[in-house]
Amino acid sequence: MPVNRVKLYFLYAILFLVFTQGFWERYTPIPAQPILEILIIGITLLSYKNILNPLCYKLLFVLSVGFICSIYTASSIAYFKSIRFVLYFFFLYDIYRSTHFEIHQYLRLLKFLMGLVILQGVASIIQIFIIGERIEGYVGYMSSLGGSTATTFLVLVLSICMVILLYSNKQLPRKYIYFILLCIASAMLMGYSSGKRTIYFIAPITIILSVFLTRICIHKYRLVEFRKKLIYISILIIILFPIYILGATSTQFQLDNQVKKSGNRMEIISSMIEYAIFYENSEHKGRSTGRSGTTENILKSALNDSQYFLVGSGFNSYKNQNIARERNVIYGIVGFTRDVFSGGIIFAVLMSLWFIKVILYHDKIEQDPFFITLKYMILFSFLFTHFAYSADYVTHLKLTSLLIVILPIINTKEYEHIKEHLWAYIK
Repeated sequence: MPVNRVKLYFLYAILFLVFTQGFWERYTPIPAQPILEILIIGITLLSYKNILNPLCYKLLFVLSVGFICSIYTASSIAYFKSIRFVLYFFFLYDIYRSTHFEIHQYLRLLKFLMGLVILQGVASIIQIFIIGERIEGYVGYMSSLGGSTATTFLVLVLSICMVILLYSNKQLPRKYIYFILLCIASAMLMGYSSGKRTIYFIAPITIILSVFLTRICIHKYRLVEFRKKLIYISILIIILFPIYILGATSTQFQLDNQVKKSGNRMEIISSMIEYAIFYENSEHKGRSTGRSGTTENILKSALNDSQYFLVGSGFNSYKNQNIARERNVIYGIVGFTRDVFSGGIIFAVLMSLWFIKVILYHDKIEQDPFFITLKYMILFSFLFTHFAYSADYVTHLKLTSLLIVILPIINTKEYEHIKEHLWAYIK
């Protein structure tokens, strides 16, 4: 069996477990997480020669800084547990970006990935209408614990799908347009099923930003087609706006009953914004419970304490309530502040820069407007998640598993033949 086919089967199995881990945890005794990690270690050992390159050396430098901090704070074991998902992402990304796949193999992989995304929508429908519960931690079949993924996954899926829809031409079969729309609907259903409030703000922002970046990058000869699509999107948004309001009023925005009953949409949106601002800066007994307040408190502590600034409080120490209280924090730690808390400012900045480098990296190949736009929308997803919402990019593979499949085609010479095939549908 050719080695590339073996790698492909490994990737299918890894993606399947990532996207169904919550199902196995909820309904079966099967230990999905250990099996997933064994598969990743297995494919890494099979392909270890592929991972020695400049991106690897940069990551080794970042991890060396983190390791020094962990020694100083006596948290080396916690450190390796903390950074293992970053390592898993890098190993998988680097293995598959240097693997030559045939066009039909990659297209099947994309279809499989879309099917897994749509499966999350099916799971959300079952959760809402059959089981009759909206549980924050139940994110499709992906997760049973982390509700934040329902928001961050939506941002990433919406970012990718909007760029594809805006750039696609008449050559793209209509069935794939429907599949892309189903992916968007599935991601939104996940957010609603988990009762996430942020989706009602970040989804419109993501759509507007994708349109703005596409308008800047798209070739002039395609502007007429682009404007037609904007009209269709605007009509669709107007049609779906009542559903948006219905979803918001049934989510925990703590809207006044009079506001709900009035049906005044502008009043409802205004109340949603007021609650979001209050929640972001909320506190309990002087300790922050909102993300904005928590980020501010952690950064203030780092600037006022040289040891905390340089090496942090120890990896996974943010889970210790007593240590968190010392920083005036209860809830609201995001990816960047998690790294600051654990390993200090320098480590946090280096880790963030490494992720940005991976997203923007390319093998000195010509960058088409479509792939430029796609790359910057993925970057937006990372910046929003890592700096403003959660640690989802560094604590599991739910988001980065999508990047393992999508990023290589943007920035790698090995995928040039596949890119040329796809250009027929996006040029």
